[in-house]
Amino acid sequence: MNSSQNHPFRVLATGIVVLIFLSIILFWLRFLCSASLSERMPDEIKSAFIEPSGLLADDFEKDPNLQRRSQVTAQTRSEPLAHLGITEYLTSILPGGHRSRALLLYSEDEWGYFDDKSGQLVLRYVEAEIMPDNDKLYRKVQYYIGSEGISEIPDKTLGRFFEPIVDCSMLERRSLKSGEIILYDKKLRRFFRIGLNPRTFVKGPELDPNDTHEPVQIGQLNKNQLMLQLAWSPPEFKTSALYPNTAMRSYYRRSVTPVQSSETGQYLLILDKTGRIDLLDKETLTFAAVAGRLPETETLFGSERPATPKNTLSYGAKTIYLGPPRSVETVLDEETPESVTLRYSGLIAASLSRDGMALSATVYDEKGQMKGLTYRASRRRSDKGKTAYFGSPWAPASSLVKYIAESFHPPILSVASFLTATSFEAGAGHRGLFLLPNSFIAMKARDGRDPMYERALYALMLMTPAILLALLLVSRILRDATRLGLPKIVRRFWIIATIAFGPAGYITYLLTRPKVIPVTCANCGKFRRPDMDICHHCNSKWVVPELTPPAWRVLDKERLAERNEPCTDYSH
Repeated sequence: MNSSQNHPFRVLATGIVVLIFLSIILFWLRFLCSASLSERMPDEIKSAFIEPSGLLADDFEKDPNLQRRSQVTAQTRSEPLAHLGITEYLTSILPGGHRSRALLLYSEDEWGYFDDKSGQLVLRYVEAEIMPDNDKLYRKVQYYIGSEGISEIPDKTLGRFFEPIVDCSMLERRSLKSGEIILYDKKLRRFFRIGLNPRTFVKGPELDPNDTHEPVQIGQLNKNQLMLQLAWSPPEFKTSALYPNTAMRSYYRRSVTPVQSSETGQYLLILDKTGRIDLLDKETLTFAAVAGRLPETETLFGSERPATPKNTLSYGAKTIYLGPPRSVETVLDEETPESVTLRYSGLIAASLSRDGMALSATVYDEKGQMKGLTYRASRRRSDKGKTAYFGSPWAPASSLVKYIAESFHPPILSVASFLTATSFEAGAGHRGLFLLPNSFIAMKARDGRDPMYERALYALMLMTPAILLALLLVSRILRDATRLGLPKIVRRFWIIATIAFGPAGYITYLLTRPKVIPVTCANCGKFRRPDMDICHHCNSKWVVPELTPPAWRVLDKERLAERNEPCTDYSH
């Protein structure tokens, strides 16, 4: 065979290009199927309700005058582009996002950012000073904040932060002059509280080395918030006969409206890496109690346990602060919010599964006890994981096409997807080109109900079409490679490559196979390659001085008998 030294590199380069282009085509096919499933999801699985919420007394929830009891509502939006990470990326580069150095941007004169070089927070705002004549003098002030203090001039003695996590709830404010900033540094393992008006700096105690807390988000807990809405609604009374022209009145009104802001009260929510939600005392900067955790979601093959910030596509959590109970008659009283003492009453949380097809919500009371949990409002519990994929018109067709597209994916990458099913962040899984964390095989790998060997056998069964397709392509390659006279080692290589990469390996073979026109061998009469010195069938050269006698002949038995019959002489 006339082989070139760069032929292996040409095969490798061709294989990489084929793999990339085939993966891109299959990616968009899977994306269209997932978008179709997301758009066709029944309304019953786009929302999760808990009614009653469990945060109020039972005797009040059973009041016959109630139009509707208190409830927790979680709703997801069908945003196919959000699955590609476009909205997540845009929000992450905005002030306060994890990809942005800017912490906040209120106006041209009020902003803040984290300086990576100095390791300090830089905050700027407009400060008003009262002059002796009671006039106000406005001046721009810029503060530099480190782990050891705060100053108006940069100074190394202020210390530095390494991996700060800032309370995102400060984005809800209109100015830096209101409230305080609380942050946590992963390397220093302590919380800090910073105030600008008046200027305060409080350093919390360092966490114990044996403490397992690993905060990943503090204050306003959410992820991909455009995809998920979460709210707690108070009870509503029927229209009172005393006020016939008055619309339905809420149990909590004005001064006792339920507050779901992360800045209210003495506690701040802390989301742990494990999905646990803790309460931080703002005064002591220490953990006060466990508020709850992110709810698990039930998907096609069970639930991924536990639910963590990494394996959920979207989540949200809010604290609920309520005032004292009121009667229907006093609900119409005009009072100011300051006249009512709000108390921490519990936590509501919701999670959207990794594939975006399952939603769940939960409620915890002030003691951290679960009061309600719903995966989603499907009619039968056994159908909860199948509704999104098979419960709406044309959903089975989209699921089938998605499965076929996954079967054309290289088998070796499907196996890798099974082994790394829990290794990738949920949002990144929707953008997977080679590894598919949201494939049916990977979803089965995350099923916590079955042991590992059962999941592996089930995944092997799901890979049956891909394996059969690879074997079919291998047989075609063997037939063609034998006809072309490729060496055994080359044939073994293509067998392994095609079994591992499926259609990508077969297409690469077709593009790189020898382009020759066979001619007839003068010795054996079979087709031989003109670019080879010897025939790959009989090993004869081009010039055959003497035909090699064949190893067998076809003889006529009657003529052979006549030839061998002894001659009889009758002359004498």
